[in-house]
Amino acid sequence: MNKSMIQGVTDENIKAVIQEYDTKEFYWPSLFPPKETYDLTWKTIEAKAGLKIMADIVARGSDIPKKQRKAFDRLMGDIPKLAISRELEEEELTDYDIMIALMPKVNPDLKKIVEFWAEDTQYCWEGINARIEWMALKQISLGKVQLSNENNAAVVTQFDVDYQIPAEQKMGVATVYSGTNSKPLTVDIPNAIKLGKKNGYNYKYAFMTMDTFEKVASQEEVIKKSATLNENLVGAMDTPDLATFNKYLAKKQTKYRGLQVVIIDQDIACELQDGQQFNGNPFENDVILFSEDKILGNTFWKRPVDMSDRFKSVSKANMAMHGHVLIKKFSQESPIKEVTQGIANAFPAWNLAGRSILMQIDSTSWNKN
Repeated sequence: MNKSMIQGVTDENIKAVIQEYDTKEFYWPSLFPPKETYDLTWKTIEAKAGLKIMADIVARGSDIPKKQRKAFDRLMGDIPKLAISRELEEEELTDYDIMIALMPKVNPDLKKIVEFWAEDTQYCWEGINARIEWMALKQISLGKVQLSNENNAAVVTQFDVDYQIPAEQKMGVATVYSGTNSKPLTVDIPNAIKLGKKNGYNYKYAFMTMDTFEKVASQEEVIKKSATLNENLVGAMDTPDLATFNKYLAKKQTKYRGLQVVIIDQDIACELQDGQQFNGNPFENDVILFSEDKILGNTFWKRPVDMSDRFKSVSKANMAMHGHVLIKKFSQESPIKEVTQGIANAFPAWNLAGRSILMQIDSTSWNKN
């Protein structure tokens, strides 16, 4: 490993460039706000008993009955290492040399030089956040996240987190949403709300993909109930958009208890070792997540060991951190290449898993996993 061979690459310049990056294109920072930790473990402390237990009426001077402490459950696991690498090989480095040679020696085009190497730093930044997004959205739509050769290129594929959501909270629907005769408003959504209420949970949000929402909104009862009186009279009813659907739910406060639909519209690409790529929304289609809150947990992260004083004192790499992501740049002599890496220790831990409901609309019972 050698220092970067690209002009202008220093720790300070990398820091200046990557500090301009943000996570606005991702859902995970709002669903699972980042929380720094100082060891490589994540932990959820989950309130299991949502029901309010009454105090006892006791005689003065008598002992006070002790209540059982069944309120909390804990899940914990290891924080995985996330990493991505991109390389400039001999052909790209030759193009770089030609670009530098054609620039004036006095006042060279520094912006063009920075743009040349900053494309790879942004690629690595986005790659790390895309993996966190994939883990976050996959687990909240399946109740678990599991790596395999089909969704992870690295050899470490035994990472498996199962939130052990109770079987009764992973449910199907009364009538499969393959046509337009299903009953989301009169049967399925009320069933989820009633089950939650029985357990002491008050669901305020229903997360789903756009494709799933379109299936829900295209049901005949949804079209009729969300239409205005005038539209019903003249027969000019149409499939409601999200705002109209949520307005109807809000109007029926006693029935739906303030529930609102939240659309997860994301597209993440995965590249496997053989170069094959596939993309899609990590949040499963035909699944609705009922949750009490929009904040589902925290993304626990720890600074990579690469940023320790001991490592930096011997490393020849240029590096800087922005939030939870470390960006490194270095070169290699044989074969000649310039390497950019993104590294993070991070995991979005779902605190509300055991208090949530997953509903599968293409089946009368849960069979996703």
